[in-house]
Amino acid sequence: MKRLLLADGSHELLLALQKTEEAKKYDISTATNAAECLDKLTKDQPDLLLVDLFLPGMHGIEILKKIRSSTRFDQMGVILSSSEAMSQNYYAALKAGANYFLTKPFPPSFFFSTVEKFFAGTLHPESFASGGSSLIEGEHCYLPKRYHPNEYIKFWGTRGSNPVSGPEYVRYGGNTACLEIRHGKDLVIIDAGTGIHPLGNSLLESDINTIHLVISHTHWDHLTGFPFFNPIYHRDKTIYIYAPVGYERTTHELFTDMLAYAFFPVRLDDIQAKIIFCDLRDSETITVGNIAISAHYAHHPGSTLCFKIHAGDKKVGYATDNEVLMGYHGAPNAITKDDPRLEPHQPLIAFFQDCDILIHEAQYTPIEYQTKVGWGHSSISNAAVLVKHTGVKDWIVTHHDPTHTDVDLYNKIHLHYDIMQECGIQCQVRMAFDGMTLSL
Repeated sequence: MKRLLLADGSHELLLALQKTEEAKKYDISTATNAAECLDKLTKDQPDLLLVDLFLPGMHGIEILKKIRSSTRFDQMGVILSSSEAMSQNYYAALKAGANYFLTKPFPPSFFFSTVEKFFAGTLHPESFASGGSSLIEGEHCYLPKRYHPNEYIKFWGTRGSNPVSGPEYVRYGGNTACLEIRHGKDLVIIDAGTGIHPLGNSLLESDINTIHLVISHTHWDHLTGFPFFNPIYHRDKTIYIYAPVGYERTTHELFTDMLAYAFFPVRLDDIQAKIIFCDLRDSETITVGNIAISAHYAHHPGSTLCFKIHAGDKKVGYATDNEVLMGYHGAPNAITKDDPRLEPHQPLIAFFQDCDILIHEAQYTPIEYQTKVGWGHSSISNAAVLVKHTGVKDWIVTHHDPTHTDVDLYNKIHLHYDIMQECGIQCQVRMAFDGMTLSL
């Protein structure tokens, strides 16, 4: 009887092969790891070895090379088997001297017909492209159903102060604040930073004719993209612009001044879309179909709002400009929920407490914040205090400082991790980037 050595880590496969009627024609021994395989190669001197590519302890090609480098095994045949039917594995096995490459899974009957061909001298490797004996299904490709492809929040701009560009800003992007909220054909945009330009271009391909644009405050980095927002130059579009009541000019006056000929070749009166200005105040809610946007005062120079977005089953807080604990440079753990320094922020904490996600700025490191007090933006450590007391489990950091490169932001996210760990805050932290999309 011809001697076979079956070396495979799968006890089930070895048992299945030994239980077949064809197995009775051969003297079969088995091994489930490399040490056992090498020992039985020497003791049993099999005529044919079946060895798995990933045999525990040593991969099959290394064992194959040992066999082919020894004159003791000149007449021994080797069939290499693997579920990894990859071209590199296939050709490496043949180059090392395998007689055949057997793709798993295979029925026992196919294995023994292959063994018969070997001993008859008619076994030859098949073309890799043919798939050999593979039972892998190639006729079907699972395509998952997209349940909510038009229900999402997308960041089109995540910078503060001014836009930036260059190779050091590729990962996180350089456009200033702009957020798209989509629920079916309902559309709300928050802020008109430079990110609204590519967003506007994408909207021209849709059939959405009514757009609701919410402005958190009228600083340049949140308005400067508006003249380049393509839908404003189309007569079939209606654009509602909501903005907080300012200290000096109305929103209409600000947009009129911004689009004066001295600054831009198109005046507000020349815009072809229908523009409707609406005042927005603290505690008010805008409802657009299935989207609700609630407003709350933020701690930032001028009349500034932050928002809570309720769409689908999600509630998302959004604050791009909010200075938490102004002038505080101490440890975040020292600020308890009853600390009087937290008292001015308690209404905002309550506002965000039921959010699934909080998108909130943390523009400065603790060291940078020492010279930025009163600028209207938070240090990482102070923003972490707000996150801790809201109890939110997912914090996305946005409104990145324009001086912070991709490397800086990479280092900053690790500083976030360190602070959250030190404070025992159980919350996922991520850095927003231009193009980041969250399903609702």
